[in-house]
Amino acid sequence: MPPVKRSSEGLIAPPPAKKGDFQSSPPTLIHFTHLDPFAASSSSSSSSGSKKIAVSFYDLDGTLIKPRSGAQFPKSRDDWMWWHPSVPERLKKEHDEGRHLIVISNQGDPREKIRQEWKAKLSLIATKIPKDIPVRILAALSKSDGYRKPNIGMYEVVERIYKERGLEIDLEHSVFVGDAAGRAAKGSQGKDHGDTDYKFALNVGLKFVTPEEHFLGHARPRFPEPPIGFLPSKLGSLASLPHIVPSHTPITRPSLEIVLFVGPPASGKSSFFRKHFPPEGYEHINQDLLGTRDRCLRIAETFLAEGKKVVIDNTNRNRETRAHWIRLAIRLKIPIRVFHFLCPLELAKHNNVYRACYGPTNEPTRTLLPISAFSSYAVAFEKPSIDEGFDEIRGVNFHFEGTDDQRRKWDMYMLEPKR
Repeated sequence: MPPVKRSSEGLIAPPPAKKGDFQSSPPTLIHFTHLDPFAASSSSSSSSGSKKIAVSFYDLDGTLIKPRSGAQFPKSRDDWMWWHPSVPERLKKEHDEGRHLIVISNQGDPREKIRQEWKAKLSLIATKIPKDIPVRILAALSKSDGYRKPNIGMYEVVERIYKERGLEIDLEHSVFVGDAAGRAAKGSQGKDHGDTDYKFALNVGLKFVTPEEHFLGHARPRFPEPPIGFLPSKLGSLASLPHIVPSHTPITRPSLEIVLFVGPPASGKSSFFRKHFPPEGYEHINQDLLGTRDRCLRIAETFLAEGKKVVIDNTNRNRETRAHWIRLAIRLKIPIRVFHFLCPLELAKHNNVYRACYGPTNEPTRTLLPISAFSSYAVAFEKPSIDEGFDEIRGVNFHFEGTDDQRRKWDMYMLEPKR
């Protein structure tokens, strides 16, 4: 039992007991619950008989709470206060209406002390929430995985919990409240730190409002709608382009050869190899796996000496890089062909995040590449030409291949890695 403090007036009550529980979750996700939101759910039945729950989703910092000290970032677990005095009463009102309350937050300070202070703060917040009001809080810790907004990993965790109970989140009547809307600075009000809350809401299919609209009844502020950012749909119908140009000859050949891939990272090169070349006996040469170009050249030459065709799956961005392989082909007196991947650089950056955060389980796990990998490619790129010594050059347009669910995620806004 905690010690009882004394005051000039005698005994006072001990500090309130900690509230809430941390649920089992992956290392890059915090999952905290205060009370059971399913204990007395007020739900409505859809025509199919499933129960739908309206949910008020909230960002945390800058939406429900802010630093008491007035600093940009909190200094300790106690350095917080409600964003506005009306917040607790609004939460109570929504609970009384049968809505569930769920917080979706991006955290990410790698220092363990800071993370432990933040986790300790959740219990303190729970003690200040009006009595008997359940709240679920999820926080993404990594800055480069599927949980981090605007990616929808945290929402998917919640969605699974509801489905396991035979419930469905009522997206039509749910809302996401967040301060990261992409607003520009105005007067004494600084600009938003980003637009991840707005993009997250769009990705999930939720109505989005700012804290000023939700708690204070202000008119909708001005911010880019739709948000600034890349979506594959902005490139038009990629599927309408021919996959291979020219397309009248077979992709593979029966005779010994070198096939050289040219294209930015995340432009579909390795997937193209796995789909077309292994069944025809081609060996895979990749510098990311083998370490150095010299080793790639040695191993490729060994395969060719054994009568095995090879595919060089690297970016091969300029004439100087490609010349090493042309010289090998000339010395061994075998043909060398190029497949040039025509994926736009913005789409390649998008694919980079998609495959790191949502990559199919039947494909190798890919790490998130830094933006510099794409900018350095663009600076050094030289378009391949027949006069370099190639026997053939074919273009490959990017076509997304995957399930409907994978396609839906690929079509979303992705988190934007820092430079």
